[in-house]
Amino acid sequence: MAGPLLSTPDSKSDVVMPVVKTLLMVAAIIVYVSLSHAALLVQDAHSIWRQIAVVMLIVPIIGIAGWGTVAALRQVGISVLVRRAGGLTVVTAMSCITLALWTTLLVRLDWIYLIQHVACNSMLCWFFAQTLRGDRTPIITTLARTIHPDMPDDVVRYTRKVTLAWAVFFAMQVLVSLIIFYLASIETWSTFANILNWPMVILMFVAEYICRKRVNPDFKHATIKESVSAYFNNKNKV
Repeated sequence: MAGPLLSTPDSKSDVVMPVVKTLLMVAAIIVYVSLSHAALLVQDAHSIWRQIAVVMLIVPIIGIAGWGTVAALRQVGISVLVRRAGGLTVVTAMSCITLALWTTLLVRLDWIYLIQHVACNSMLCWFFAQTLRGDRTPIITTLARTIHPDMPDDVVRYTRKVTLAWAVFFAMQVLVSLIIFYLASIETWSTFANILNWPMVILMFVAEYICRKRVNPDFKHATIKESVSAYFNNKNKV
């Protein structure tokens, strides 16, 4: 009786922790989206909401730049001390630039969000599209093979089409974002780019799953959860 009793806490932890992480991630997304939307609708350029929004946008960029500098220096064999000094220098320089341009960043917050939205979706479009070139293996095919190593040819062809569909999806995000930004109000644009962004991605996952079941009804398909897990568990392959 001791064995099963001792294993119970671990099994509960294995179930609870993923749920907690998911809930925290969803909560973080909701807070970020809500603050971003509120900041863009505030008329006062120096309001606390806009200042919080600028911090949310700039801090991750500065952090990634510092980390990227350290990683790049590590690749060329630079010592740990110099790597850290290089990363710290980049972070300090970007922080100083941010402070110098603080007022401009607050006034042109809408443009900053536009650049972020367009850049992120452009990178994702490229991420999927570049795997369709030449003899490269489409990214969805690579992920699918981590779950089903021996896929029929028709399923392989389907995964290529799904890769193309995701590339087109992100390209359309960029196009529609630019059109709404220039032709409609900032409230309309923020609704599209901030509030509807994640629901559209989720809808894309659901639509693809339904399509997958109809196109290849006799194949044992991975669930949406398994598909997402395949990506996070095989980042080094993509």
